[in-house]
This record gives sequence, C-alpha cells and structure tokens, in this order.
Amino acid sequence: MIARVFLSILLASVLLLFATGPANAQEENTSKTIQELDGEHYRYSIDFLIFKRLAEGELRFSETDQPNVYKAELIGRTLGIASWLAGDRTQTYSSLMVLGPDGSLRSIEHVGKIVKRRWGKWQNRSLRLSYDYAHGKVSEEKFKEGVSLWKKEHDIPLGQQPVDMLTAFYNLRSGVYGPLVRGTRLLIPTYSGKGFVDIEVSVLTVEQQAKQSYFPSHGLLIMATIDPEIFETGSGNLYFWFDNQGLPARGIVEDVIGLGDVRGSIDEEEL
Repeated sequence: MIARVFLSILLASVLLLFATGPANAQEENTSKTIQELDGEHYRYSIDFLIFKRLAEGELRFSETDQPNVYKAELIGRTLGIASWLAGDRTQTYSSLMVLGPDGSLRSIEHVGKIVKRRWGKWQNRSLRLSYDYAHGKVSEEKFKEGVSLWKKEHDIPLGQQPVDMLTAFYNLRSGVYGPLVRGTRLLIPTYSGKGFVDIEVSVLTVEQQAKQSYFPSHGLLIMATIDPEIFETGSGNLYFWFDNQGLPARGIVEDVIGLGDVRGSIDEEEL
C-alpha cells in the first residue's frame, strides 16, 4: 500500500511541479504558447525521510502527426524497495487534446493505466475518459487485461467545459486561465470518479510563502487543492515552487495518511 501511495504522490508532484509558467510570472506575463511547449520532456524523483529515489517520473508533451492535436504523457515507476513492494508498478496517464483557434486545449481522450506484477504474472487495468463537447457527454470506460468491464456516460453540466488533468495543466502553463500573480485563486473544471469537480489553484502571497519553511522566500509558491481521496491525503493540499529562473524545482504533498508530508524534486541532470 505504501509503495502505491508513493507512486501516486510522485505523479501528483510531477504534475504540480511542472504545471505553471516561470517564477517571475507575478511581475510579467511570461506564459509560453502551446507551440513553445511542444517537445518538452522532464524527469523527477521522490524521496521520503532517509529513503532516496523511491520512484521516478517523466512528463512529455508533443504534437502528433495530426496538426493541432497534442499528446501528453505522465509516467511513474517505483524503484528499489518500493518497486519490490509494489510489483514493479508503473502508472501511465496519457491525454490527447486539440488546440482551438482561441489558443486553448480541449480534451479528446484521457487514459490512466496501471501495470504491475503479482505472483509472477503481469496485470494491467485502465480507465478511459472520452470527451464529446458537441453532444455534452463524457464517456467513462474501465478495462482489465484489455477487456472492457463497464462503460458509463455522463452529461456535462450546462455552461462548463471540463478537461482532463493533463489538458488542464497545459492550459494553465500557457496562460489560458489568466496570468499567475500573487493572491490569485483559480478554479479549473474537470471530471473525476466523484463527478464534475474543480481543481483549486492558489498563488501564495509573500507572507503565506514565508510560513512554508521547506521553500525559499524567493521564487513563486503555488498551492493546489484536489479531492483528498485521490492521493490519500488528509488535506488535499499540494505545494510546488519555482526558482528565479522559472525552474519547477520542489514540491510537497501535504499530510499523506500514515506518512506525513512527502517531498519531490527535479533530477539534478535536468538543471
């Protein structure tokens, strides 16, 4: 169970560490266009107490062969003792999204997949979300060993345009939801197993940032609040910090049940 939590935390940390624009965004609009983000590939690692590199993660973003259709992948792998405990567990989240005339991305499909070994046999299960904005529907389908177990269809609330988590964060990076300045609070509509909900993103003030001792006083500190059950936390709060060069360098998943705060950082080779 602990190894599974570590890997989920890593994936959350990678997303949140990499979600936004440079740390001086509060001073000027430095968001990148989607075209400028094309081809990015970063690696992250996670530590807990005295244990180093319990898991690693990758985040990739690139345009597909189809013009204006992009693919994002978030991949997490357990390492060392965590890998042994979790059966060489790998979690992959992939999203297809289309770039609209207004510069925003809209979800086409999002797939979450878990592959692990149990009693010497490989197992895989996945969940696919398909977005049909024209008909106001989100389809949800669960698979085990490649076989469909069930499929559900949900009506999108009137006036909303929910996106999957990867599409949401690339929209955030490209400034679709507005510039990130200290004191800003954003609500991003998405869909989870609990239905249509919001991801809450807050840019901390100087005074709020000073209370977080793990992070330096310079740069920009951002907090995101999600459903606490997703990553088995008490508060649902995640913090991520950007240095003065705009590098997404540190993050914390707060109050993980049974573990406390868990910290992640970018690999030194990425510096």
